[in-house]
Amino acid sequence: MNSEQIIQQAANWLTRLHDEEVSEAERQAFNAWCQADPRHAVAIERMRSLWGSLDTLPAQPARLALNRAFAPRRARGAQVMGVLGIVLCGWLSLEHLPVWMADQRTGVGERRQIALEDGSQLQLNSNSAVDVKFNGHQRVIELLQGELWVDVAKDAQRPFVVRTDQGTATALGTRYLVKRAPDGTTVVTVIESTVAVKGDSSEGVKVAAGQRSILDHGRAQPPQASGNTDPDAWTRGLLKVNDQPLSEVLQTLASYRHGLLRFDPQALQNLRVTGVFKLDDTAAALSTLADNLPIQVEYFTDLLVVVKPR
Repeated sequence: MNSEQIIQQAANWLTRLHDEEVSEAERQAFNAWCQADPRHAVAIERMRSLWGSLDTLPAQPARLALNRAFAPRRARGAQVMGVLGIVLCGWLSLEHLPVWMADQRTGVGERRQIALEDGSQLQLNSNSAVDVKFNGHQRVIELLQGELWVDVAKDAQRPFVVRTDQGTATALGTRYLVKRAPDGTTVVTVIESTVAVKGDSSEGVKVAAGQRSILDHGRAQPPQASGNTDPDAWTRGLLKVNDQPLSEVLQTLASYRHGLLRFDPQALQNLRVTGVFKLDDTAAALSTLADNLPIQVEYFTDLLVVVKPR
């Protein structure tokens, strides 16, 4: 059963359980469904979490629709079930279902360190998601969204592989980063030792410490210098840049903010940045940029910020 089917079933169960006339037999059937597959319980937990997050936004149409869907039986029916389906599809499009059901994930502005069962250490950057698939033959991390840092424990019998839709990055040593970039490419940056990077439709390349390779359209590009003296600074809550385009710095800061950070890359193309910024205080970072560059930062609300030339 795929994730879409599980979420549809979870929505049906939650609707039935919120009915004033739900029977004990239905409750027992729900418990049996939850125990039948670990993914069932995860779907219910995360759907309830979504419902709770909507409670903090009373004016949202999504919450109003869910209130209608979770009303007693007399207010429901096929039409209201359809409303629930529309709301869930809006929040959880087919593209994002795997992320929503991921084994591990982080929210916007959150970083998380995870100790894996083999002794490896994994850290997820802001708004990232992974599935962990270990067996007796290999160790696979499916990067579904965002960026990860990994420090690999040695195991000669089981290769350690990070996989995206572009290809794979197999550890031949210890520490490296893998990022799914906004443009659809995958960027592999090696911190220590060597990583074998292979596209789904090309031969692989070996990437050494201080280098990176970009996977694009299933092909691994030749290694090049990473261009950043401390590419894993984000694991310590820092953004360190050296003569980097302002638009790239803003894009990174945007990934740590709720809401929208808008700018025109063409209008800012001649501006470059060198410095160290705290990722947990993006407002301070934007203020520092405005103090040192010919730009202005306009706050229309906490959720909409515009950066433009002064």
